[in-house]
Amino acid sequence: MVFFRKFKKLLTVCSFLLLAHFCYSSNPIIKHMRTADPSAHVWADGKTVWLYCSHDMDSAKNYNSMDEQHVFSSTDMVNWTDHGVAISSKDISWGIPGFMWAPDCAFKNGTYYYYFPHQDKKNKWRIGVATSSKPEGPFKDVGRYIEGTEGIDPACFIDDNGQAYLYFGKDHVAKLKENMIELAEPARNIVYGATNSREGTYMHKRNGIYYYSYTDFVDSLYQGYYAMGKNPYGPFEFKGPVNRIPKTTIGSKHPAQDHHSIIEFGGQWYYFYHTGNYNGGNGFRRNVCVDYLYYNPDGTMQMVKQTDKGVKKVGL
Repeated sequence: MVFFRKFKKLLTVCSFLLLAHFCYSSNPIIKHMRTADPSAHVWADGKTVWLYCSHDMDSAKNYNSMDEQHVFSSTDMVNWTDHGVAISSKDISWGIPGFMWAPDCAFKNGTYYYYFPHQDKKNKWRIGVATSSKPEGPFKDVGRYIEGTEGIDPACFIDDNGQAYLYFGKDHVAKLKENMIELAEPARNIVYGATNSREGTYMHKRNGIYYYSYTDFVDSLYQGYYAMGKNPYGPFEFKGPVNRIPKTTIGSKHPAQDHHSIIEFGGQWYYFYHTGNYNGGNGFRRNVCVDYLYYNPDGTMQMVKQTDKGVKKVGL
């Protein structure tokens, strides 16, 4: 009887651990390939999270081999479907091979707009745009880059009134025309109360507050930062870090943490980011992770707690 009681207890513990394993996303959330620069979205139906990512190669020693960006989706934050290649450099008539870096996507008037940085034939960074009638693509390039853009890391934010804004390069923002493929004005410089924005600018809105956030990839401890403001242009009040690098990468030349996006799904806020410390990874071989994001009563964001477990399955 003692043996059976111990066996039953062991079985209960094992069952709990097995259930916990399948109830949480586990970081990184995409393990069959290297993914980076996650752009997460919840479109109009509110039932699915769509994730647009750049693609690192397993053998990468720099960023020159990045190409073939992928789209993933999940209805529960745990199980992710790979919808394949959204777009690659061979699809861009105005650019050169390779260099498909951090993308973003937006939805307006029945069309999905896919924004990406790419080098034109004169090796100058521009922001391109491709379109699709489906969130998973494939996306078709419109045949030209957006005039007035330069630099990398586009992020498209659509305000409550339907006005779209494009953030790109080093702290630039401009309204987009209704067609979503042209700037409606010259780009403005963003004032955010600091000088450490390096890449990955991002905008989200909560309770009427605009959050301008970005990555400082040279910081040795913190890499995700943010500021708060009253409109999409700013000026913004600098608030400090929101995401740090793991202890295992402190002192690394290329820790490759952050480059985030932020969404609300099922009443919970999530912080997507990439890390370079998984299974032989580094600053050029990254993987996408997700953890919870919490806000203080005054609207400021709490520091993200990076975990191996990830987030709980939605619906349980």
